[in-house]
Amino acid sequence: MNDKRQRAQRPFAGRQPGHIGTILQKAQILRERQAAWNALLGLEAQDCTWLAGWSNNTLQVLCQSPVWHTWLRRHEKKLIKSWNKAFPDSPVQQIQSSVRPWQAQLPTQSPAPKKTHRYATQAAPILRESGKAMAPDIAAAMLRLAATLEQAQAEAVTRVSAKEKGAEASE
Repeated sequence: MNDKRQRAQRPFAGRQPGHIGTILQKAQILRERQAAWNALLGLEAQDCTWLAGWSNNTLQVLCQSPVWHTWLRRHEKKLIKSWNKAFPDSPVQQIQSSVRPWQAQLPTQSPAPKKTHRYATQAAPILRESGKAMAPDIAAAMLRLAATLEQAQAEAVTRVSAKEKGAEASE
C-alpha cells in the first residue's frame, strides 16, 4: 500500500532507465530543496534567486539581476550556516552565484516603435461645435481635447512624413 503511494508521487522515477531517471531524481530533489532555500531567504529575495544545484560543498544559485547577486554575497555566511543546519547530509562551504545566463545572451533589440494613434479627422471640429452648446466648463474641456487631438494628429503626420523622407533618401 505504501509502495503504491510512493509510485503515485513519482510516476517516472522507477521506470526511466539510465540518464533520464537520474535527471528526474535530481530535478525532484532540487524542487524540494528550492522550497527549503526559499525558507532560508527573506521575503524580498525569494522570487529573485533560484537554487540551481549543489556539489563539491558549493551551492549554485541563479540571481535575477546583479543587485541580487550582491545581496547574496552580503548574506552568504548566514545562508551557509542556515543551509548546513537544515541539510547536515550535504554541507556547503560557499555559494557560487551568477546572473541568469539566458538574460545576458539575449540579442539586444531596439525598442519597439511607438504606436501611432489615428484619430478621425472630423473628431476635433465636432468637439469644437459640440462644445458651443455645452456649459462653459465642459465647453472649455472639449476645446482642450480638440486642441490635443489636432496636436496628436499633426505629430503623427510629421512622424510619418519623416519616415517617408528617410526612406526616399535611402533609395
